[in-house]
Amino acid sequence: MSLKDDLDKIRAHGNADERIRLAYEAVVRQLGRAEAADRALKVGDTIPSFMLPNAEGHIVFSDDLLRRGPLVVNFFRGNWCPYCRRTLEVLETALPNITATGGQLVALTPDTGSHLAATKRNHGLTYEVLSDVDGAVGLQFGVLFRAPDPYRELLAGRGVDLPARHGNEGWFIPMPATFVVDQQAVIRYAFVDVDFTRRAEPADIVGILRAIR
Repeated sequence: MSLKDDLDKIRAHGNADERIRLAYEAVVRQLGRAEAADRALKVGDTIPSFMLPNAEGHIVFSDDLLRRGPLVVNFFRGNWCPYCRRTLEVLETALPNITATGGQLVALTPDTGSHLAATKRNHGLTYEVLSDVDGAVGLQFGVLFRAPDPYRELLAGRGVDLPARHGNEGWFIPMPATFVVDQQAVIRYAFVDVDFTRRAEPADIVGILRAIR
């Protein structure tokens, strides 16, 4: 079964609640009108260097990672998102295939502190989970957006306090995005979609890493 199959099941369940469906559609409409995905980094672009704290509180440098091999950079919204949770778990399953190519995997989220640690612990993740503090890296990659009011209301009503999780009042979250970067920091694969129920397939990621090798 593909990741898409798993996410389709989650979407079908969520769409049964009209309020959830309408809020989701508001996000997709906003991003579509703004052509948000077109502003993200693309294949052939060079990624910016970054340094971010991981779930254990240590600083991780992208330049250090790239010296070891190609890098997969996955942006996710937070462990409050069912699509993100499933994607993180499937990426963990794919990790042996990723590392077999010499590649590495990092997942970036605006979440901070205990929320970051809980994501890694609760889902048994062994790859780096990094806190994109204030969304600075997401902004440089062109994947950050401000949640529209209907979506904020939905999240707040479901007990998701993004200002508390992020440590700021911006209500900025990333479009789910995955980039495969070679050791020269050049993007060789980019998946960015305004519809956050869609994610990059691990098999595609591994295929690109094998081609790089």
